[in-house]
Amino acid sequence: MNLDLFSVTVMTAIVASVASLTFIIDTLLRRDTGPGRLWAVAFFCGLATTLAYMAWSAGVGGAVSVAVGNALFVSVPGFMLLGCRRFNDRSVLVSSVAVGTLAVITFVAALIEYPTRGSWGGWWAMAASLVLLFGSGAAESLRSPMRGLRSAWALSTVLAAAGLFYAVRLVVFAVLGPQSELFSRWLGSLSANIATVILTMVAAIVMSVLRSQRTTRQRYEWLTSNGVAADGVMLPRTFSGALADIVERASWRQEGIAVIVLRADGLDEIGDAFGGDVVDTISAACRHAARSYAPAAALVGEDGDGQLVICTLAESTADARRVGSALFRGAIDELTGVDHGRLASVGVGVGLTSSLGYDPGILMSAARSAALRAARIAEASVFVAPPSTVPADADVASS
Repeated sequence: MNLDLFSVTVMTAIVASVASLTFIIDTLLRRDTGPGRLWAVAFFCGLATTLAYMAWSAGVGGAVSVAVGNALFVSVPGFMLLGCRRFNDRSVLVSSVAVGTLAVITFVAALIEYPTRGSWGGWWAMAASLVLLFGSGAAESLRSPMRGLRSAWALSTVLAAAGLFYAVRLVVFAVLGPQSELFSRWLGSLSANIATVILTMVAAIVMSVLRSQRTTRQRYEWLTSNGVAADGVMLPRTFSGALADIVERASWRQEGIAVIVLRADGLDEIGDAFGGDVVDTISAACRHAARSYAPAAALVGEDGDGQLVICTLAESTADARRVGSALFRGAIDELTGVDHGRLASVGVGVGLTSSLGYDPGILMSAARSAALRAARIAEASVFVAPPSTVPADADVASS
């Protein structure tokens, strides 16, 4: 079967439009924020790109239609990248400026070169921007916590493949030109349309799954604008800033600080077996336990990996163990009243300034690792992270 360019172009327009509209409408119905909203903008840019190129093919707009279409096309992987960074709770300011700059460069290049090169005018700028943004998006989707989700690996693979495809196109375009046999036969508009269909279908499915997984564990975020969720738990970025300030001030007087991570393991398996509602109930129980059983003056926040983290004063290892044990018992008590809650494996990990120093990143990393070990060791309910000079068979406290 031979595919002609017109048929493939129409197919691409239909697939891109349906997928984009579905994702955008679903975002509006969910009242989604964060990564979902940025990904919806990416799909909107893809839909607008199709309209811009259709206008040019109908003889409307000329150079402006091509320039607008190219700039919007660059914005598609740009907003995908921004959504991935927001998913990982990383700053999007610098990346937003970079995406905007690349879109403007692409727009201007198309306007300048269109009189001499037609629809290929400024294409090199668009292709180079796509390679950079697709590659950055693939790398970002493999950062924590996204890399802990299987769907993120599929997204990274398709973004990397798209970046490689446009990198090869750009090299052949620069060396042989768009009229060459190699470019027109294997890397021309027909191949680009097929690649667009694959990218759109995979991205729409994967991003919907990722958004659902994030919403399950961070469903309170859209209810707040001040950095604290509706149930009183700090959002990750808010907690991170507060933790850095407290640790810095504690270091001036050498006061003891404990960073405690409360982890409920096996939520993915529970969700597969009993549904997302059960996971929501377990998450709510753990959040309530963290606020109820942590010291009144402690900070309680979400961790970027879907866990809960507490920062409190602890002058000794014994003090930290007492707090960790109280949190563990409180979480178990809360989960006993939840259907299937007994299937969640609870672990508490502790990082102490007395043994690890006053670096917030080191404290958080040590507490996460300790919580993971505690959740996977039946006899250990509270695991105190050892100093870096001590072997990994650490100090375990059973409650």
